Amino acid sequence: MIDRPLYTNRVFTESVAPSAKLLTGMKRAGKSSVMQMARDELTRRGAPKQSIIHLSFEGLENSGITESAELYDAVTKRVAAAPDAGRIYLFLDEPQRVYGWERAALHLMHDLGVYIYAAGSNSDIVSPSVLATLEDRCEIINVTTLSFTEYLIFRESFTRIEDIQRELARYIMQGGFPTLHLREHTQDEAYTHVRDIMSAAVWSDVVGSHQLRRADQLTRIIRFVFENVGRTFSAKHLSDSLKGENKEINIETVYTYLERLENAYIISRCRRYDLHAEEPLKTQEKFYLADVGLRFAMLGFSPTAIGNALENTVYLELVRRGYEVYIGKHGKREIDFVAQRGNERVYIQLGREVHPERTENDAYNTLAALRDNYPKYILSADPNASGNRNGIETASITDFLLGGGHIRV
Repeated sequence: MIDRPLYTNRVFTESVAPSAKLLTGMKRAGKSSVMQMARDELTRRGAPKQSIIHLSFEGLENSGITESAELYDAVTKRVAAAPDAGRIYLFLDEPQRVYGWERAALHLMHDLGVYIYAAGSNSDIVSPSVLATLEDRCEIINVTTLSFTEYLIFRESFTRIEDIQRELARYIMQGGFPTLHLREHTQDEAYTHVRDIMSAAVWSDVVGSHQLRRADQLTRIIRFVFENVGRTFSAKHLSDSLKGENKEINIETVYTYLERLENAYIISRCRRYDLHAEEPLKTQEKFYLADVGLRFAMLGFSPTAIGNALENTVYLELVRRGYEVYIGKHGKREIDFVAQRGNERVYIQLGREVHPERTENDAYNTLAALRDNYPKYILSADPNASGNRNGIETASITDFLLGGGHIRV
C-alpha cells in the first residue's frame, strides 16, 4: 500500500483529548486506504491489536447496527473484552448509515476516551447536526483523488517515468483514482474502471440515499454539468435545453439534483467573489468535477475539452493545498481563481493555451488591474513557460502541480 502523507500526517496529528477525525470525499478517492494506513501505523507504533476496532457499514457484516445505542453497545462490549488494551482507536466506514451515529461517537469519547476515525462518501457524515453534536472535538479531512505528484509516485511503483509531459497528458485523460494507478491499464480499461466508480457513486450516494424516481433526469443533468466544466452555470439554460428534448424539468429540481451530486462529492461548486465588495456572490457559479478523468470516461475524448480539464486540475490542486477557491469578479474582468487560505490570497489566471479565445496580453492585463500586493500568477500549458513582468509571475501548469521553481502557492 502506497502512503499518502498529505492525509496520513493529518490523521496522526493527535489532540490532547479524544477526538474524531472525519474523512470525506468521493467514493474510491482513497479514504478507506488512508484509514488502513492509519491502522497499520498504529500497529507499527506498538498499539495492541485489541485496541484497534474497525466497523464497516458498507456490507452486511454490521447491518444489524442501525442506530446509535446499538453502535455504542457494540463498541463498549469490545472494549470490555480487552481491559488491558490501553487507548482505544475506533475506525468507522460509512457510519452515516447508522442513525444518530454521532451521539454514540460523542459518548464513546466522553465515557471511554475513544479516539475516532470515520470515513464517508456522502456529506451526511459532516452535516450540521453531526458537527453540532461532536462540538469542537472533530476535524474534517477532505480526501481527493491522487494529485499529479501522488500519481507519479504510484506510477513509479511499477514503471519508469521518462517523460513528465506525457505523464501529465495521461493523468489529465485518466484522472487520479488510486486503484487505477497500481498497474498499467489501456485507455479503454481505465475508462471502464472510472465509469464503474461513477455508477457506484451515483447509485449508492445519490439515487439510493434519496430514493430518486427520475434517474433519466439525473443522467441528463450529469451530462450537462460534465459538458460545461469551468463555464458559468445556468440552471435556466439546462432547463430550456431539456424542454427542447421534451424532457421538461423545473429550475428548482435542477438545483436539488446538483446539491445531491455535491453531497456525494462528485462535483464541486466554485462561487464567484466580488473583489470590490470583498464578498462571495450567490449567482454565476461554476462547477468542477471531483476527478478530471470523469469527463473523458463518461463523454469520450474531445480536443476542445483539454483546456477545461487543465482548469479543473488547477482548481483541484488549490483545494488540496487547503485554499478556499473562488472565481474573481473585478469590474467587468474575470480572474480564473482567487484562492484564500487564512490571511493569504493568491490570484491565478490561465494562459491562452488553456483558453484559446484570449490574446497574449489578456491574462496579464486582467491581473495587472488588481491594485494589491497579493501574489499573481499566469499558468501556461507550455512546459517551458517562465518569467516575471512587473511582479506577475508566469509558470507552467506542470511546475505548479509539482510545486517546483519559484511558485509559492
